[in-house]
Amino acid sequence: MEYEVFQDDMLPEAARLLAKRHQRDRIAFPELPDRFEREAEALTAVETIWKSSNTGGIAAIRHGVLQGFLFAQLKTDALRGRHVWVDAAGAAIAETQSPELYRDLYGAAAEHWVQRGYFQHYVVLSASDAGVIEAWFRLGFGHEQAYAVKSLVDPIGGHDGRNSDVILRLATADDQMAVAGLSEVIRAYQARAPVFGIALPEDADVLREGYKEIVSDTTSTLWLAEQQARIVAFQGYFPTVPSEVGMLVPDNSIELKIAGTVPEYRGQGIQHALTVKGLHAARLGGYRSCITDWRVTNLSSSRFWPRQGFRPVAYRLSRRIDSRIAWAR
Repeated sequence: MEYEVFQDDMLPEAARLLAKRHQRDRIAFPELPDRFEREAEALTAVETIWKSSNTGGIAAIRHGVLQGFLFAQLKTDALRGRHVWVDAAGAAIAETQSPELYRDLYGAAAEHWVQRGYFQHYVVLSASDAGVIEAWFRLGFGHEQAYAVKSLVDPIGGHDGRNSDVILRLATADDQMAVAGLSEVIRAYQARAPVFGIALPEDADVLREGYKEIVSDTTSTLWLAEQQARIVAFQGYFPTVPSEVGMLVPDNSIELKIAGTVPEYRGQGIQHALTVKGLHAARLGGYRSCITDWRVTNLSSSRFWPRQGFRPVAYRLSRRIDSRIAWAR
């Protein structure tokens, strides 16, 4: 096997590998969009990533035939700093190859990343192949995020189980300030053990304004749980937008982006009641599936959402390299 810098003329072969991989993924998760099984759509996906800014790639070639590829976007932002991002459409190998090939591709690429000072690495993987996930674990990566889907084709079952004095309703313009006050609920919970998910203090005002805007956003649906005139829990649903690289976004789906309960009202079944209400309304609205995601270190979310019928279809894995390697060798 030879490892080379990826070139433009390899894109059609990369699209073929990606389309074949997606066909295998959809055997386990038929809710995923079928269009990426076609090489033309897969080609659009790999081209979109490849031609995005600060993207590099490694190709694995045997006897002149592409056996695997790995694209990485080199990014910098305030939250993650200098980091490398491998999208769900950014890597694939031939069906005849062992998942070990992913380890070799990463080994060939990561040296360049670290030399340039990118020590935080992320990769989004399909949940359909345990062998592939295990291969990345053996590179020092760990689970960080789960991306999940729930079908809405069948009627939404289950009793909401809430207390009779808890009212479920849609948000109105009069709720704007109260909803803004809920912007710290998720943020504060994620900062606790064992998640330790950082949220920068300077973003608090932006987050608060974002919550206010949800109320007036005509494309979103914000469900509220109210008890004794106080909003104690919420769920926000947003229609998904198809994209050239959206391999994890089913057609005609809605996304559950935010959900939270104020601390003293947790464990009373209110979030389950909101889920039954929200998914039932989404189904009546013509949506065929709902997607959501959560930190796997969030103990409540990682237990609650699978019980509501959400199945992980992909995981985000992460690895942090000790930055002292820049001078220690």
